[in-house]
Amino acid sequence: MKKVIFLLAIIISVLSCKNQVKEVQVDKKAGEWVSSGTKFLLGSDEQVEIVRNLYSNYAAMDAEAVFANTRDSLRFFPFNLEEPVMMISDDMKEMFSQYDSIISKPFYFLPYELEGKRSIVEVGSVETKYKKDGTIEKDSFLEKFIFGEDGKIHTVRQWRAAW
Repeated sequence: MKKVIFLLAIIISVLSCKNQVKEVQVDKKAGEWVSSGTKFLLGSDEQVEIVRNLYSNYAAMDAEAVFANTRDSLRFFPFNLEEPVMMISDDMKEMFSQYDSIISKPFYFLPYELEGKRSIVEVGSVETKYKKDGTIEKDSFLEKFIFGEDGKIHTVRQWRAAW
C-alpha cells in the first residue's frame, strides 16, 4: 500500500509541475531602409501562399489564374528591360502562346514587410521555358512580389541571378 501511495504522490507532483507553455507572437524589427530609416518585419505565410499559387498557375500557363490575386494590371520590371511593363491577363496569354511548357522551380519564399509601408515576398527560382520553335530558355531569377494595401500583388521586380 505504501508503494502505491508513494507512486501516486510522485505522479501527482510530476503532473502538477508540468509547465504550461504559451506561445507569443513577437514582432521583431530588424535591418533598415537607408533613405528613411524604416525597419523590416517578417511577413505573412498567407502572402507566401498567394505567390506559391501564382508560380503554380504560371507553370500551368493559366493567365487568368495568375492574375487571380493581382490588380487588373500588373506593373512588371523584367530583368532585361530598363522600364516597367504594364501587363494584363491578355498580355500573359499572348506570351504563353509562344511556349509548349514552362517549368518553374522556386527554392525559397521570404515574406517581409517594410514597417508601415509595403509587404513583399521575395523568391529565388530556376525557370525553364520550352518554346514551340524548339528552343529552350533557362534562367535563374530573384523576384520580388510587392503587395498593395488591398492585399493584391501590384508590382513584380525581376533580376537575373547566378545561383
